[in-house]
Amino acid sequence: MFQKHSILRTKTNSINYLIVDVSHKKEKIAYYDLNKEPQQRKRSTDSPKKSTVRPARRQDKPDEMFLDEFITHISKYEYQVERAQYQNGLYIPKQFPKLKKDALIMEREQAADDNFELIRPIIQDEEKLYDYLYGKGEGNKHIQEISRNTGVKGAHIARLLAQYFFRGRSRNSLFPNYRYCGCNYQSAFEMKVDSPKRGRKAKYTEYRNRLHQDEQSIKQFLRKLGKRLFKRFNYTQQYRLYDFYYQSREVITENEDGDKSARRAPLLESECISFSQYYSYVKQLEKDGSFVWRKDGERHFLKEYESRFGRARDGVYGPSFRYEIDATKEDVYLIFPYFNDQRLSSGRPVTYRVSCVYSGMVAGFHVGIGGPNWQGVMQALYNAFTDKVDFCKRYDINIEAWQWPCDVSCTELTIDNGVEYPKRNMAQLLDDDMGIDCINYTAIYSGESKGGVEGGFQVDKRDIIQFMPGYVERLPEKGDPHASNFATYTYYDFMRLLIAQTLIRNNEVFKNNIHDQVMSEEGIKSTSLAVWNFGMKYYMNEGRGKRFPKEQMLFALLPSGKAATTSRGIKFKGLHYSCQFAASKNWLTDSKSRSIKSLEVRFLDSDTNQIWYRYEGNIYTATLNDHSEIYRNRNWFDALHRLELYTKEKAIQKRKEREARIEQLNDTSAQTALAKERLNGAKAPTSKSPQKHVSTMAYFEKAMQSNATSNQFREILSVDGEGKVSMASGTIDMPIIGKTKQKNLAALYGGERS
Repeated sequence: MFQKHSILRTKTNSINYLIVDVSHKKEKIAYYDLNKEPQQRKRSTDSPKKSTVRPARRQDKPDEMFLDEFITHISKYEYQVERAQYQNGLYIPKQFPKLKKDALIMEREQAADDNFELIRPIIQDEEKLYDYLYGKGEGNKHIQEISRNTGVKGAHIARLLAQYFFRGRSRNSLFPNYRYCGCNYQSAFEMKVDSPKRGRKAKYTEYRNRLHQDEQSIKQFLRKLGKRLFKRFNYTQQYRLYDFYYQSREVITENEDGDKSARRAPLLESECISFSQYYSYVKQLEKDGSFVWRKDGERHFLKEYESRFGRARDGVYGPSFRYEIDATKEDVYLIFPYFNDQRLSSGRPVTYRVSCVYSGMVAGFHVGIGGPNWQGVMQALYNAFTDKVDFCKRYDINIEAWQWPCDVSCTELTIDNGVEYPKRNMAQLLDDDMGIDCINYTAIYSGESKGGVEGGFQVDKRDIIQFMPGYVERLPEKGDPHASNFATYTYYDFMRLLIAQTLIRNNEVFKNNIHDQVMSEEGIKSTSLAVWNFGMKYYMNEGRGKRFPKEQMLFALLPSGKAATTSRGIKFKGLHYSCQFAASKNWLTDSKSRSIKSLEVRFLDSDTNQIWYRYEGNIYTATLNDHSEIYRNRNWFDALHRLELYTKEKAIQKRKEREARIEQLNDTSAQTALAKERLNGAKAPTSKSPQKHVSTMAYFEKAMQSNATSNQFREILSVDGEGKVSMASGTIDMPIIGKTKQKNLAALYGGERS
């Protein structure tokens, strides 16, 4: 049942036994209780240069018990049996030169052989071995016999026997265990004159050595300081606070009026520890992991040091069963597509990516400016759940459906605790009939829980973004221009790069650990596309029941807005759209009697070319018309920015126009004054009726509209070399003109009738 070189222990270490021998003939067992503190050796000297506590080692022989008693004892516990691991063997420091190493090896090999010869008479004689392990005093007789024969003290032989059994019952167990020596300094519990102090002897300070109580007070101080302040304060500032609270005393003073006040006075140097002692112990705590989370913050600890035993793929049945979604602000600036001579920047794009946990496929993505926000998340899901051929064609990339076959909804969606995932909206997402049955929230600060989508951002940064002009350096050189000054790529260019990168990652890149046993046996390629196709065919029923009409996805996932019907088209956010169905219904007029004046529409903030609206259960598409052609093939962020600039420009020009109109009125007033000044002395008309030539000129203008009359006038009137109009010579009969009008006309132009 039991074997030597095995350890019996419980999870809580309530029992911890090392079995060194089992005698089935005598029905006894010999063991060491590893929970029992070893007997400490006496100090050989009182020199303060040596530690007050030396490393303890086993000097006593193993405990023994009858087997049935031992079985009864351990049956009370839920124990486990482990194979004992002994750290024996010859240890030689690496820094020694070769000649010294060789000499040490020969010396310690000889010492091990000599020690083994000392205890050989006991360990190789079955009766003496039984007497030593299980006898009552017989073992000491054999030890004393060897001592008399060799001259070696019995205590030394007893220590060698204990070392032999405790460390595995082999010759190698008799080598000195020097690998643990040299770093066993233990702090003292009380201050004495001869207490050891690490480091060089101080010349000008009188700080004492660090005691056990000091270490406890440092731990207490760090707990009170907390992770936030520990990260904010450097070690010098921390020591000043520690010195103030733990190495000073409160002094009560009383002034002449009897008012008492308290202040803190520092203790003597000889009663305090130095900064170096504080610093060394804090660094030791950090090295041991006691305050790792305080050193770099809880977030850093959870990201870098937290245990990770599970996989994101656990519990996933096949491709498209579980999607992961996340968003990040890319480290690059894009250029504003207007005012190219000024090279303005649109800002840093935010990429929302949806990844398949099982296959590693990028199921879809969306790029926005600003955020992250809920609208971007929903548009990324829309892209992941719908066909990609039209999506790529929008950016002049032609693909076939098999190159990016992700057009199915997921069963589970994994998200983090970001602000772009409001819980009320996630509940609404579950209520909508889109195939999502479960939403998984990852632990806080544990991006590795959805490492597929998180790692994709780093891959994009490594492969394309870091080579783009306008890339944001994490640690820019002092004095370097800001990255926004180098923006070169438009939103359209950036989308083309991401699509090409996604197709390569999905179809060409070899990926580790995405095969299951069946795929490996069938020789399926270790790419995301191959795993997706195989899994969808054999595990996910070709995605049946997970594909939904595009129209349903439009109104379930895309952002909404209000549009108005006008004579120029459907007006939405300042842009005008045409729709044949709306025109056939006579909605696109300015008449107040039109039946539909506003529409609820859906749109993609990455594309201004089209919007969608629903009427009587049917969904219709409206496309951008020529009234807004300057916004064609743009995203809404740039289009609205340009509209805002137009509004700003309009306000500026209105202000300038107002100033110009006032100046115009001033000039008109001045010209009027000058004209009146020229008429000074002239007789003002007193008649209230029109002047006699006004009616003639009105008749003349009306008659000129007739071709026949205009031809007669051309014959009557002539223009001389000086540009004066006069009556032509000869007589022409003008029956259509009365005599009075003929007379007035001749007088008007200075001519005489013949």
